[in-house]
Formats: sequence, structure tokens, C-alpha cells
Amino acid sequence: MNHIQQAFLQSIMKQQQHEKQQQVKQEENSQKQNIQYLQKQQLLSIIQQCQQQQQPIQQTSKSPTLIEVQNQVTSYFQKIILQKQTINLNNVLEQQLPYFLQIMGNLIIYGLENCPGEKEIVQEMISQYKSNPLKITMSCSLFQTIGLLFRSQLVYYDQCTKYLANFLLFRDDFCDIFFNTLYCYQISQGQTFSQQIGFTQINQMIKKTQDDVWTAFIFKMLSQQQQKMTKDIFLLQFNQYTVSMNNFFTKSNLIMDLVAQSVKQTSKLHNDQIFQEYLLIMGSFKATTQDFLKKATQVFFEESNDLDLLQFSSNIIKIHKQMNCQILFILPMLFLLESQYLDHLVQNGIEEQQPVKNSSNYYLKMIEKLKNKCVYNGEEECNCKKCQCIRRNRNSAKESQKKKREALEKIGPLQDEYDKIQKKVQSLEKENQVITQLLLDVFRHPSLEKLASQFIEPLTKIIADQESYNIDEC
Repeated sequence: MNHIQQAFLQSIMKQQQHEKQQQVKQEENSQKQNIQYLQKQQLLSIIQQCQQQQQPIQQTSKSPTLIEVQNQVTSYFQKIILQKQTINLNNVLEQQLPYFLQIMGNLIIYGLENCPGEKEIVQEMISQYKSNPLKITMSCSLFQTIGLLFRSQLVYYDQCTKYLANFLLFRDDFCDIFFNTLYCYQISQGQTFSQQIGFTQINQMIKKTQDDVWTAFIFKMLSQQQQKMTKDIFLLQFNQYTVSMNNFFTKSNLIMDLVAQSVKQTSKLHNDQIFQEYLLIMGSFKATTQDFLKKATQVFFEESNDLDLLQFSSNIIKIHKQMNCQILFILPMLFLLESQYLDHLVQNGIEEQQPVKNSSNYYLKMIEKLKNKCVYNGEEECNCKKCQCIRRNRNSAKESQKKKREALEKIGPLQDEYDKIQKKVQSLEKENQVITQLLLDVFRHPSLEKLASQFIEPLTKIIADQESYNIDEC
């Protein structure tokens, strides 16, 4: 290759590299635009919901109620999101809480301090929340707006605040699940009802102050806050639960992103324990989901077509022991695990590390392997590429087994005939051996010994020819 050809080839390679870089930039820009568009759409839906809540309340009560104050705080936060302003927080709470609740409490108090409502009522709420933040409650629109604030990374308290953007409670695919499962009805002035999610319910999920907290949470989620859960509702909601958790493990999440920044040899033991627990949870979900569904459906609805919380609680303990897994508790377990890891980062500081290659990161390699495993394991309910491949392999194996069986069926009669011929050959060989031995004995006699050389060789040839003839006949 001469110099001109080399220069031409290098220019082509540079052009291709430049085009690839441009393509990557375009993809990144389109992703950013898509995220901004989704955030605007989410904000618009929250504003509409807030307006719907506000209209009937204004007609029934003149003095501001809890929901009205919450709507004012929600509107204030929505303006911040639209203007893309950053909120800088300081800790004003008098009680220590898990990190994410600590930030949420300070954020709500910040919103109240900037609320244009009646100062006396607002100041009373602020002082109450500062002394006992577990009394804080949020409407659906306020809770969703706070989640959007964190996802937009517009809140700053310390170095760890950025991780709340991917925290399970604030993710757009789990935010509604937590609210619809944990909300309670609250009566305010003017006898107005509103759905509220409180810090107390959220804190109970982390602290597990009662043994049946997670069981009640899962029952409410699967039954859609009904007193009893039917078989049809269970199957429908469990399928949605499976899809949500599968998407969680497949896409980016808080722990998986932190795993990508940590190398096993340099991470602390506590980190290793959290990563190991995450792998166990992920592996259990991927391996036992469909088996659990079959077992649970059989046990839950063996005697009746519906069950209440007490029946659900006793049966779930039985199933988890039999299958040696806690698959229904995966969501609260992950919620607790992420909260613990955030608290660990706050207490021990953040060790910024460069992303490492998969080959040197044990946990990342294991997570990538599990990500590619589908929970349906080739069953007809799923049409992903992995399940299609498993079904093709299964069908190929079945077809191979079928051909083997058919071949054996055809070989069977031929094998019988071969065995018969083999027996005949063995019988003739024995007879020939007997005749040969008799002839040899005869010619060893002294009177016939002189004639042996004249007869034995021709007779041996005749016997050999006869053996080959008999074999050909067979």
C-alpha cells in the first residue's frame, strides 16, 4: 500500500469516527429532549390533578384546609420545575430520620416557608413538622411533584442528594404504586376527605416496627386497597407486579449504578453485603417467579375464591417457607436496601471511582448475566427474544428426541433378525470346531498318522469353505 492509499484510508477512518461521534451526540440530545418532554407531561398531569382537587374544596370551606395548603406548596414546586431553579436545603428537623425522609421533610418545610397562604396556619404546621416530622403527610399531587423535583435533580442538600433521582420511592414507575398502596383517608376542616401518604407509613416500611407491615403492604398492593382479594385480581396484579419488577432489574437503578462505580477488591465489606443481598434478591426473582405463581394460586385459593388479610398472612408464611424465598417481599426489601445504602453513603462519605470494565467487576458481571434472564423462562406468556430462543431450543430438542424414537422403532425388527443370524453363526462355529477336533483325533491314531498329511490340509480347506458358505447363506 503506497502513501497515497494510506492517507486516503486514514481520512476515511477519521470520517467514519467523526460520523459515529455525531451520531452519539444526536442520540444523547434526543434522550435529553425525551426526558424533558416526559417531565413536562408529568408536570401537566399533576397540575390538572391538583386543580381538580382544589375546586370542590374552595366551595365547601373558606379557611384554608390541609389539602389547600398542600396544593399551594405543590404549585410553588411546579413553578420551580418549570423555571429549572435549584433548591438549596438546610436541616431544620429536630428528629433523626432515614436520609431520604430527612431530605423530604426539609423540602416540604422549605415549600411551606415560601407558601403564600395564611402565615399563622402555615407557621403552626412548620413548627409541628420540625418537632415531629413523622406527622408530615402529602397529597398525591404533592408527592408526585416532590418525586419529579428529585428526578429533575433540582434539590441540593449534600453530595448524596443526586442519588435520590433514581431512588425507588421517587421513580416515575413506582411513585404511584407506593402512593396507591400506602395512602390513608384523612378528614380536615369542613369535613373534606383527602388521600394522604404520611411519613409514619413510609418510616414503618423501613423500620419494620411491626412484623406484618410488609405483608399488609403487599396485600393492599395486590388487592388494590380492597378488604378481600379474589383470584382474578391476584393473577392480574401479580402479573403487573412481575412486569414492574422485571423492568426495575433490567433498567438502570440506584444500586446497579453504584455497583458500576465500585470494584469488589476496593469496596468496603458493608458495600459487599448490600451488593450480595441485591444479587440474591434479583436471582430469587428471576428464578422462582413462575413457580411461585403456580404454588401461590394453589395455596391461596384452594378452599375459596377470595381471601382477607389474615388468610393471606398465614398462607404467605407457609409458601415462603416451602419455596425458601420471599418473592412477594422483593419490593419492600429493595426499598429497605436502597435506604440503607444511602444512609451508608452519608455516614461514610462517597468514594468517587472511575467506572471499571466488566471483566474486573464481579458484581456487575453477575448482574448483567441475571439481567438477560427472563422470569418467564420460555413460557408462552412472554414473547421476548430470550423466551423465543428457549422455546426454539426446546422444540428442537423435542424434535430430536422424536426422530431418535422413530429410528429406534424402525431399527427394532432389523435388530431382531440380526440377533437370530448371529445365533446361527455361533451355532455353526461350534459344530465346525467339534468336527475339526474329531478329525484331528482320528488322524492322530498310529495306523492313520502316515495318511494325515494327505487328508488334513484338504479337509481343513473344505471345512473353511463350508463355514464361509454357511455364513453367506445366513
